[in-house]
Amino acid sequence: MKTTLTSPRPWWKEPYLWMVVGLPLSAVVACVVTAVYILRGPDRVVVEDRLARAIAQEISGAEPASQPALVGRNHSATGGAQHVKP
Repeated sequence: MKTTLTSPRPWWKEPYLWMVVGLPLSAVVACVVTAVYILRGPDRVVVEDRLARAIAQEISGAEPASQPALVGRNHSATGGAQHVKP
């Protein structure tokens, strides 16, 4: 009976190695790409146009209940009562 010994495959031909090394490596590459994107700086400011100015004027002249949440009051917390800031 003849037994043949085959030489082992090289390390780069093992599929599990690429799964164990490749998946974490792809996460590191994605993290680096995201970091570069973030560190390039903040987004550019949008130039204000006529429509934006008109909307801002309309909001500033509206009643407090119809203003946005940053400007208007929070009815769920106050029950509809207006609070005067000291």
